[in-house]
Amino acid sequence: MTEHSVHGTITDLEQKVAQGTAERDEVLDLANAYRQSNQAGRAGELLDEYLHGVGPDWDACRLCVESYREAGRMEDAVRVLNRWASRYRDRAHFWTLRGLMLEEMGDWESALREYELAAGIAPHMAEAVYRRGVVLMHLERYEDARQAFNATLRLRPRLVPALINAGLTHEALGCPREAIESFERALAIDPESAEAHLNLGALYGEQGRLDEALEHCERALALDPNSSQAAFNAGMAIMDRDPDRAAHHFRRAIQLDPKNVGACHLLGAIAQRKGMWDTAVSLYRQVIETDPERLDSLFSMGVCYSKADRPDDAIRIFRQLLDQDQRNAEAWFYLGLSYDKKGDSRSAREAYRMADTHGRRSRREGS
Repeated sequence: MTEHSVHGTITDLEQKVAQGTAERDEVLDLANAYRQSNQAGRAGELLDEYLHGVGPDWDACRLCVESYREAGRMEDAVRVLNRWASRYRDRAHFWTLRGLMLEEMGDWESALREYELAAGIAPHMAEAVYRRGVVLMHLERYEDARQAFNATLRLRPRLVPALINAGLTHEALGCPREAIESFERALAIDPESAEAHLNLGALYGEQGRLDEALEHCERALALDPNSSQAAFNAGMAIMDRDPDRAAHHFRRAIQLDPKNVGACHLLGAIAQRKGMWDTAVSLYRQVIETDPERLDSLFSMGVCYSKADRPDDAIRIFRQLLDQDQRNAEAWFYLGLSYDKKGDSRSAREAYRMADTHGRRSRREGS
């Protein structure tokens, strides 16, 4: 339906609603037209008022709640659903809708309870079983999540999101072969699934299958040009072989998501390899400003200052790092080098001693 025809539909149906002559289906059609024209809040208000007048109507209630959710008016969505709870509590779809709202509110444990109620009412309802798996993944209960996705796939063997999430749970449980099989099954059903290409490419990259990783990551990026993660993974796949091409992907990842600190850090690493110390320092600083806990970027910044013969800055950075990680032997060693460059032999010896102490301790713990 074109924008012009949607507007015409809205005008005609609004007149009927105002005159009180609109049939039930016409009210629902108007609500859907509002949603289609990015007026989800008006759709919710229309149906809210309609329900007040006519009483229980599950389709109208569900559409009202979904409209308020779409508009970001969660309190109104909860209010409407709770108003009819006693009427619809025997419906699995009621509990599934409550679960979706609780997911959006970040209340994962409560969402899990609602999906379990839905699955108890309708054991063959794939949506409830699938959403239960999604919540279990968020709760990092990966084995339970895997079982939930497998149960979903027994109900709907061609449900691509379930295959992708099953792959992710296999990966989280240390089963890469099973993960690859799940992603490949997803692509056999939907070759245009950017998410399946993205995850398969990332997994191939971790296994050192870099050509295949690049192929899938670039395919994901072609399918979803706004995916910062796809651009990042494509860069990762070729960073060692073609750093300039990798840098292009990392810059695109940052352009798509300025908070992609992984891409920013690796751009810094490429600049560092080329001896572009100031550029690398600037990139590492951006990472730390976004994520102060990225100690790898802080360490690399200190190394760049040391390589650039800026010992005072290097000392400041390594001291800042050691305030957060006193057992970092490499940081102590580079701190010693920086003191040596300043001619402070006494401080350098103490830093080297600490590097040796923590290095030996690290070797003992690793043995």
